[in-house]
Amino acid sequence: MMVKRSLVEIVYEILRVDGRKKTHIMYKTALTHPQMVRYLDVLMERVLVNKCSDGNGGEVYKITDKGHELSKHLDVVI
Repeated sequence: MMVKRSLVEIVYEILRVDGRKKTHIMYKTALTHPQMVRYLDVLMERVLVNKCSDGNGGEVYKITDKGHELSKHLDVVI
């Protein structure tokens, strides 16, 4: 049985998947598409993640400096 994760744990998992497309983030974090979109929207609003072009017409999500700083702090806590 899978233990329910906290909001902080999910954010931490997303921040650890840097420079990836939505599908990769979704699989790595075990989130549904609507959940992942909701989390990415919140992270982008708070400037922890940026949406960038991958050069092939696709989109990737990269962690900002602020996101890396939060991830370092979460490394200590989690």
